[in-house]
Amino acid sequence: MPRCLIITPFPLFIPKHGGQVRAASMIKAMRRAGWHTDSVGIYHESFFPSEEWGALDIVMNDQTVRDRALSDILFADLHVAQAAARDKNVISQLRRVLRRVAPDVIHMEHPWDWPVLMEALPPDSKAKIIYSSQNIEWRSRENFLGFGIQRADSAKWIDTTRTLEMQVARDADLVLAISDLEAAEIEAEAGRPVVYVPAVSDLADPEIEINGKFAQQASAEKIRYAALMGSAYWPNVEGFFDLFPQGLGFLTQDERIWVAGTIGRGLTEDIRYGDFQSINDSRFRAIGYIDDADRAAFLTPAACVLVPVRLGAGAKLKTADAVASGSPVIATPHSLEGYGPIVQDALGCGVYVADTPDEYRALVRQALREGLQGCSGAVRSKLSLKQMVATLGAEMQKLLDAPHLSRFQDAPPVQ
Repeated sequence: MPRCLIITPFPLFIPKHGGQVRAASMIKAMRRAGWHTDSVGIYHESFFPSEEWGALDIVMNDQTVRDRALSDILFADLHVAQAAARDKNVISQLRRVLRRVAPDVIHMEHPWDWPVLMEALPPDSKAKIIYSSQNIEWRSRENFLGFGIQRADSAKWIDTTRTLEMQVARDADLVLAISDLEAAEIEAEAGRPVVYVPAVSDLADPEIEINGKFAQQASAEKIRYAALMGSAYWPNVEGFFDLFPQGLGFLTQDERIWVAGTIGRGLTEDIRYGDFQSINDSRFRAIGYIDDADRAAFLTPAACVLVPVRLGAGAKLKTADAVASGSPVIATPHSLEGYGPIVQDALGCGVYVADTPDEYRALVRQALREGLQGCSGAVRSKLSLKQMVATLGAEMQKLLDAPHLSRFQDAPPVQ
């Protein structure tokens, strides 16, 4: 059985945020494709609670590294990785993991740990290397500079990030991208093929069991609801208020927006929610965290699933869940970026797009009052784990058969 080691800048024992969920889905797909797969996270203890740490993870605890990362949070991943590449203990631990696992393939989620790997990897290693891009990191950070996060040296770190990403994209044996648009861009800049591997959602499994928890609650309250699920990550909050700037008074008393995840708290604690407190409270329900077993129960019975995202880079995992649920999806153009081949046949018949408050609210009303068609099984299947297994399995077999590359002469410097 071929062996793969996946390296991440975060733990995977309890995947929660989008990056962790994406990496966990890759591991699941590799294992189903017949690979023995282990993972090692390299990160600072300040950013993840100990109950989330994995058995092989390399956890840093240097106070100076913590302070540096927190003082420039936009580039925290880069600062932690740079410190890790200079830390002899981290390099020694990664070497032990490499000897223990003896991988045929080393799979890197994100570019950050490339300098760490180059320090730890023996010069005679024959392991093939995969670079999996979750988004173009330098651009995502550049887009956020206009929101008061910019520092005097931000331009320098953007350049450093861009250089690192292109170095990994050029030197890895195989490059994957979660977004079709970013796959094409990396391909053009790196001058090599990039394989598009979209996000997956277990809601795309036609055999998934759906309990009636939320459908029964809606029936008991004699209401219809639009579903929104996400974290309190500030672009999610901004998107909601961008599209519902005058509150939820456009809904009738038997229409609701139900919100799952930490975004509910993020919305209700925002001053803009309080501008229409009374009317919002009568048409809004913050459910809080729901586990994986309840995601289908929450999204599938909804009159529609909302994806009101207008900021952020890469392909949004919440879009994959929305489309895979089978319910009508009301999206923004931005929320569909990266999913072109997936949703192109569903536009207007499963996926409905609006980018202004008036247009967006009109679609929500239509879904709640008249009903809209949901996504077909053929569209949903493109986001299934089965599809990822087929794609990854074929690419990794080709990788095993390909000649080994020598990459050490161009390894990036540790700054």
